[in-house]
Amino acid sequence: MGRIRRLPSAVANQIAAGEVVERPAAVVRELVENSIDAGATAVSVRVKGAGRTEIRVSDDGVGMTPEDARLAIERHATSKIESVDDLTSIGSLGFRGEALPSIASVSRFRLRTREREADSGWEIEVEGGTTVSERPAGTPPGTIVEVRDLFFNTPARRKFLRAERTENSHIVQAVSNLALAWPQIRFDLQSGDRQVFALEPAGDAAERLRQTESRWARDAIPIEARAGELTVRAFLSPPMARRGAASRLLLFLNGRPIKDRRLFHAVTEAYRRLSSLSGTPKAFVFVEAPPDAVDVNVHPAKAEVRFADPGAAWGAVFRGVRAGLEGSPKRVDLGVAGGGRAERPPAETGAPAGGAGSTGAGGAPRGDRMRARTGWDGAKLGELLYGADRVEEPVRASYLDFGPTPPKVLGQFRRTYILAEERSELLVVDQHAADERVLFNRLMDLSSETRTQELLQPVPLELSPVERAALAEEHERLAAAGFDIEPFGGDAWILRGVPEALGVGRGLDVLMRSLASEESECTAAAVHDARARIMARVACHAAVTAGVTLTTERMNEVLASLWGTENPSTCPHGRPTVLRLDLPLIERRFGRT
Repeated sequence: MGRIRRLPSAVANQIAAGEVVERPAAVVRELVENSIDAGATAVSVRVKGAGRTEIRVSDDGVGMTPEDARLAIERHATSKIESVDDLTSIGSLGFRGEALPSIASVSRFRLRTREREADSGWEIEVEGGTTVSERPAGTPPGTIVEVRDLFFNTPARRKFLRAERTENSHIVQAVSNLALAWPQIRFDLQSGDRQVFALEPAGDAAERLRQTESRWARDAIPIEARAGELTVRAFLSPPMARRGAASRLLLFLNGRPIKDRRLFHAVTEAYRRLSSLSGTPKAFVFVEAPPDAVDVNVHPAKAEVRFADPGAAWGAVFRGVRAGLEGSPKRVDLGVAGGGRAERPPAETGAPAGGAGSTGAGGAPRGDRMRARTGWDGAKLGELLYGADRVEEPVRASYLDFGPTPPKVLGQFRRTYILAEERSELLVVDQHAADERVLFNRLMDLSSETRTQELLQPVPLELSPVERAALAEEHERLAAAGFDIEPFGGDAWILRGVPEALGVGRGLDVLMRSLASEESECTAAAVHDARARIMARVACHAAVTAGVTLTTERMNEVLASLWGTENPSTCPHGRPTVLRLDLPLIERRFGRT
């Protein structure tokens, strides 16, 4: 008997589902994109159990005939393309013809639809990929898709889903992104019994941003730039504004939220040339390109794209963002997309955007540029700082070598690391991680009996939809940690009290947004206890940050506090606070042995 066999259709559908439906948010995104492609002017999303229990997406689009409804749940059936030539100029959001059958293969699925001119609609029910019933149904014009018990027949997939808060956050982000890309459509999202947001139709992206990010949008820099056939519209945070996680930078192409390493790099590189702040700037970048200039058929979930001329796309975004940040006119014609030697996109490497790839924006290897500029070999410097295979005693992040007296401060490196000397060792101390550890320990000690200090002036909070959803999920745990916070009508929340251990200071609105959005240079991976996780976030917010110049007195204070606290070797999130280079290692690297 041969070894190769044709897979049963149920197995094939579940394999396809693994590519398209990795989590509940992916189901929501696919269904909402179908609604948009159907010409909907209003889209409503309801989820229960963070999408595990139920997902319901309804729209007022064109609807389907019974025949079309049957075809819609078959693999490789679509209204978006007809021939191979259509693949080179796709203008819709969905096109693969796999989403609905893939979703139906791993859920209990019901589709109800009706064309606007039809007297009645049609309903089809599918369970685990098998159609169990279809019949006429009374339903309003448009389409309603219900997905219940997601992954009920693939328990291995279900057990890899994250906590409800995390999955809900992904759902809110997915719907918010599409709402930003399609401001003319009414969107509303409900999670359980809670209304997450209801967004009325907006005239343009700027108005939609004012609906969802009202506080941030007030200070955002709007730009519109043209380069050949490409148009770049963006809303940018000022160069010196607070930075955060990579999720703050959102990219859109022809109404589709995308991930693109080159475009991400173009934005961050434009900021880097004007500011040395670490972290990712907050920005919303909308690129419009002719459909035949981009291939959207390179990723199962349609998250990644390929430009016919990636250098032109990089140049258009880089130059447009830079012009906006430098105060150039808000509308600018960049001419031919691209640029000179100083404006080249990153080389095609596997390095993440803005990461330590082999080349930088100038195209030359970083080591060559460093040698030409300073005489230093970047690779050798890396070996000195971080060790290498041929170094017998690599740099240590010691959990034990904290004596009774703090080390002697030598200075500060790149406004991020404190250099110090202790016995025969050179110490490199991460100023943020060190201060964060000290503050976290103090907060945990002082808050062992949680007491709330009432604010004389309550603080109103202006939050994005994602932040509001996260805050609602975290409400009980924040209250247990000493925060008095409550809804204040509509989409608003108000902070009335904080943990007594925290004290009353400025920036409480920023802190609460940080607690809600989990945006900081830290992650909570190493913190499991709910109170400890919140206090770690508070400490991360309050600690001295990277990129801040410290006086010698302040550096001595940081080291003295670190050497006098418990568990000084790591911050509460598990990152090391100190790297140690001993004298024998240094002397060997300089050939003195």
